[in-house]
Amino acid sequence: MATVNKTSVRVITRLIEMGITTEKAVTSLELKDALAIPGITVADLHAVCELQAAIKSRKLFEFFVEASKDEKKEE
Repeated sequence: MATVNKTSVRVITRLIEMGITTEKAVTSLELKDALAIPGITVADLHAVCELQAAIKSRKLFEFFVEASKDEKKEE
């Protein structure tokens, strides 16, 4: 069974706190801007990249879902 990806939720929360509230703002976010987010980690930066890709491919819902171990094996 899939669960909510907590890293994704944390990243979205931080982006909103930084005033980044639209898909356009997220997709235009550059590395230097992401590095300015207080307390950002490497995992968070990876999640920002995944979020940008999810927006571009119109698979935003999948960004928030963490696949179970069984689902990961099938991929």
